[in-house]
Amino acid sequence: MPAALAALHWHWQELAALMGIGGLAGFSAGLLGVGGGLVVVPGLLLLLKSHGYPAHVVPLLAAGTSLTLMVFTAAGSALSHLRHGTVCLPVLRQLLPWVVVSELVGILLATMTEAPILETLFGLVIVVLALDLLRRSVQAAPVVPPTVTPSMAPMALNIAVGSALGLKSGLFGLGGGALAIPYFDWLGLPPRHVVGTTALLTWPVALVGALAYGLLSPLPVDQHMVGVVGSVQWLGVMAMAPTTLLMAPLGARLCQAVSQDRLRQVFSLFLLVAGVRILL
Repeated sequence: MPAALAALHWHWQELAALMGIGGLAGFSAGLLGVGGGLVVVPGLLLLLKSHGYPAHVVPLLAAGTSLTLMVFTAAGSALSHLRHGTVCLPVLRQLLPWVVVSELVGILLATMTEAPILETLFGLVIVVLALDLLRRSVQAAPVVPPTVTPSMAPMALNIAVGSALGLKSGLFGLGGGALAIPYFDWLGLPPRHVVGTTALLTWPVALVGALAYGLLSPLPVDQHMVGVVGSVQWLGVMAMAPTTLLMAPLGARLCQAVSQDRLRQVFSLFLLVAGVRILL
């Protein structure tokens, strides 16, 4: 087969896999309200390595592409919640500055950290999040009145949570749901405001990360990778965005018919397998 045809076949094969990753991410996000980055980043880590991308740039490429994808997929949800008044703006004003600063620090650390260390750290994060999700799905949440309100949360706690959230996003290309949702629950926000505030938080996190990875974090390799600008695989973004948006409503509809705890158990097991696979 001519080299040009072989390259074309390679990219179409990659395109199909990217569309599958995007569809699974959208479906899980619609089903559970979480999972976009938790699906996209492990999928890209495994896919890009198997398709011959240089191993030392794969973690940066996965993180940058994941955050760029979120810019497009999270915008509609964020605007919808903002219009419906299901966003707690005082909480966002307290958290967002620390999230953005620590996210930029995380991206800087990612560019300075060796790829095997980044992948190991990410695999550990995925395993911890999977086990926590599994624990919460099998353990009944205690019914207690909220002990704090958003205005009562101490500044030091907001700084700590915002910094941890931003650092995780910058290092690994994840959104804010895994940490923000439990924190907003603890603050006593109504369930709709938990979802809406998380959705609006995700968009600026994604935008800052996409700009930093795309403009300020060029990959240390020759410019021979099709669709790559900075540390963002735009071919991947364009392939995943339509299937992500298409599958999210299907997941949301199924969410109404199936037990949330059972869904969380299945998704946590999927994450556990993905995390172990990355570690190995």
